Amino acid sequence: MSFVIITSFFLLFAYSIILICLAIGFFKTKGFNTEEKNTQIPFTIIICARNEEKTIETCLYSIIQQNYAKQNIQLILINDASIDNTLKKSEYILQNSNIDYQIISNTEKKGKKKSITSSILFAKNELIILRDADTFTLSKNWLQTISDFHQNTKAEFIIGPINISNNVGILWALQAIENSILNLLSCGSNYFNSSFLCSGANLIFSKSLFEKTTGYNSHLHIESGDDVLFLEDVKKIKHVKINYLKSTSAMVYTYPCYSFLSLVKQKIRWASKFKFNPNRFNFILSATSFLVNLLWLISLLIIYLLPQLKFTAIVFILLKLIIDILLLFLSSSFTKNKNLNWFSLPVMIVYPFYVLIIGILSFFFKPKWK
Repeated sequence: MSFVIITSFFLLFAYSIILICLAIGFFKTKGFNTEEKNTQIPFTIIICARNEEKTIETCLYSIIQQNYAKQNIQLILINDASIDNTLKKSEYILQNSNIDYQIISNTEKKGKKKSITSSILFAKNELIILRDADTFTLSKNWLQTISDFHQNTKAEFIIGPINISNNVGILWALQAIENSILNLLSCGSNYFNSSFLCSGANLIFSKSLFEKTTGYNSHLHIESGDDVLFLEDVKKIKHVKINYLKSTSAMVYTYPCYSFLSLVKQKIRWASKFKFNPNRFNFILSATSFLVNLLWLISLLIIYLLPQLKFTAIVFILLKLIIDILLLFLSSSFTKNKNLNWFSLPVMIVYPFYVLIIGILSFFFKPKWK
């Protein structure tokens, strides 16, 4: 029994050290403020949409209304065999804009990776920006910030920040808290030149870099992974500069899932790609996090089933709660979601159950692209 206790606290210690190191990297990364240079780099923005009639308008308007020269924006929208009004709404908005655009309509569903791969052939500009159809920006300097950051850093692969739009309720808070911490992990790991997280909802890379890695060919058979698996391929190329863009002006917002079932489906789709991720640090962090959360749940049972270990279990439970809540306060200083800290304790209590459910289901269910 003593061996189990020692192992449990060792895992908690390892979990804490990893998170503390990444938190240090996050805070040592300087925030970037746009300098609003006269030079504006031409971008090709690629959006893959399937049945996004509820969100596509907000997404496109947030791009069209940028404080950026329209001649420096090319937008490629792939309509992946939508059966709703995604295409109709997109055509209406883009026809009345002054930007260079192209709509590619798939007659049958191809999925995100194949759609993006075929669309890059039509990209007129060297720098590509990937956006999801259910995202939007609050800042009208989103493109300007990316342009200035690229000119300052010369990075070929830029990881943009993601945020969850403000809402209410514990389901929203669960997603917003998780997202805040993921931003911290992504930024913190990049500080140590060990990036392992990024999101295809706000991702910038050069067209030549995509060609050097042969795009998604190494993992085209996997439904998801257009972001982190692509990142791993990019890291194999020597002397490629990868940067995290720590700026609220560059932040892209996405909508929360409004039901627990839709959230579970989304997370299973995201979690499934980690089984194919060759990054060892990603595996160590994921495995450690899963085990610590599992031990936290077991500690709850121990309080009632093994009274002689009640004190030890309570100490373990409290230590993990303190670590997680501190991490939340640190990460939320960047995302600045309103009212998020009020939900910190209930979310941290629910979170281990959530991790366990997603971790188990992701091994048994094959994800689908919408």
